[in-house]
Amino acid sequence: MNDETFWLDARKQICMDPAKVNLNAGTLSPTPKPVLKAVTELRQRMAENPSDFCWRQLPVLIEHSRRRLSEYLHCDPLNLLLIPNVTFAINMVVSSLKSDRGSEILTTDHEYGAMMYAWQRQADRNGWKISSLELPHRTEDPNEIVRAFERAITPATRAIFFSHVTTITGLRLPVRDLCTLARRRGLLSIVDGAHAPGMVPVDLSDIGADFYGANCHKWLMAPAGAGFLHVSPSHKREMSPLITSWGYEYDREEMDADSHWGGSFWQRDLEFHGTLDRTPQMVLPEALDFRTTLGGDDAIIKRTRYLSDYATQRLAACGLARVTPLNNQLNGGALTAFDFPCQDVLAWRDWIWNKHHIECPITTAARKTFLRVSTGWFNTIKEIDRLVEAIRAFQSSG
Repeated sequence: MNDETFWLDARKQICMDPAKVNLNAGTLSPTPKPVLKAVTELRQRMAENPSDFCWRQLPVLIEHSRRRLSEYLHCDPLNLLLIPNVTFAINMVVSSLKSDRGSEILTTDHEYGAMMYAWQRQADRNGWKISSLELPHRTEDPNEIVRAFERAITPATRAIFFSHVTTITGLRLPVRDLCTLARRRGLLSIVDGAHAPGMVPVDLSDIGADFYGANCHKWLMAPAGAGFLHVSPSHKREMSPLITSWGYEYDREEMDADSHWGGSFWQRDLEFHGTLDRTPQMVLPEALDFRTTLGGDDAIIKRTRYLSDYATQRLAACGLARVTPLNNQLNGGALTAFDFPCQDVLAWRDWIWNKHHIECPITTAARKTFLRVSTGWFNTIKEIDRLVEAIRAFQSSG
């Protein structure tokens, strides 16, 4: 479904400044108007009757949202935590992990910086080693990535941590095969799925990760503050909350019993952080329903791939080589990177915004810099043409 008229009409349902170009849904998507309306109405209800909302309405709304998201992700809702974002999720896993001094955490040189800081802080505390393999990010063969992990595993390795879709170049890793490898070698698999939900199909039962965290504010287009962590049942009792509150003294023999709180006792212990605005997590059903009005995941993925292919063609004319693999098994279709040598990535980012009103970041990994183009379904070929004009202006400026 690449009828430009259809998508231009659907775009009217998004909160967007028509004078600006957002080619950065990979950081945060604009919000659909029906989703914004739903979350605004919930905030109004909370403002008018805050105690009633938090004590009586919240449990029903959170549980409904959890079940809808679990259906979309193909997992048991009892194993799913609704939390603010993937940074929160991975920090929960990192802080809960118990391993001896000298243990090795194996990751890649294309992981999100904030996640690596979380690992490094815990490694410094516990005497762990963080080992980073060189990710073959230009490969067209998924098995090459699996083999790179196999070669990097040592007797000291206790866990592997990697992205489902990398934030740097949009490389889509063979996540199920890597989790299978970890299980076969007796290792924990911890997946940063920040970019996957809404960009690529996510079947958590099939993937089989021990821990999988992600955001819903990127490609699912939920408001900021909606993320999740899925924990394998065999590891649920190992989890510790980042903030200790009313869920602390739950009966661990009855951890999945109904607490009349909006989830199990286990979920209350790990989700409840005092009085917070959880309304973004309550409107996941509205975000998922909005996707169906666009034709569902298949139509959205087809649209984003079409725009990515167009961007690849147009930027090639500027001399920019695509880094993200062409093999659809190894790309998400909506996040595409190009070689872009640049001395000051923040200066470029701000220049293109201030001068051309385009949001399109430069990412860095392994001492290389890349132009990262996020093609959300709501973007247009004219917006990509504007990016090309900006690139040419940048190149001619020296």
